[in-house]
Amino acid sequence: MDSNESAFMKSRLFKTCACASTVLFLGFAGLCIYTWVDDPNPRANESGIHWSYVSLGNEIHVAVTRDWGGNLVLFNQTLPYTGSVLSLAGDKTINERGLTGCGIYFRLIKNTVKDTSWWTLMVSFWYPIIIFGILPSAFVVKRLCSVKSPVQSEAAKT
Repeated sequence: MDSNESAFMKSRLFKTCACASTVLFLGFAGLCIYTWVDDPNPRANESGIHWSYVSLGNEIHVAVTRDWGGNLVLFNQTLPYTGSVLSLAGDKTINERGLTGCGIYFRLIKNTVKDTSWWTLMVSFWYPIIIFGILPSAFVVKRLCSVKSPVQSEAAKT
């Protein structure tokens, strides 16, 4: 493989990744806008709290919420765990682990008696928007730098 062919393949891969990243960027930006327009936060009625979500198989559910500027919520039960009393002091049947900070919330709760778990992951929309915005931005900058201005074109002819 010569250098021209290698450069062409790298350029093609970069364009493909930039296009895929643009689609994901626009998708997450659209979800962020949706959370502000429609307010998909959970609703309570006489039968309980209801979350609007999409299921990916039997064990993973995806929802969005307006809280803290918009979040993508992944969870494995009918409701995500968002914080409450789990057990009384000294009760060793519930084991909780978690991480909270910088736009990320994660909780894993295990019931040692029933051998079941309940997990929730919330991620701010700003993480995927920024991450998926990097390649399209780099692509635009690369294209703008490769375009010659009319002054540069005239100087190259002389």
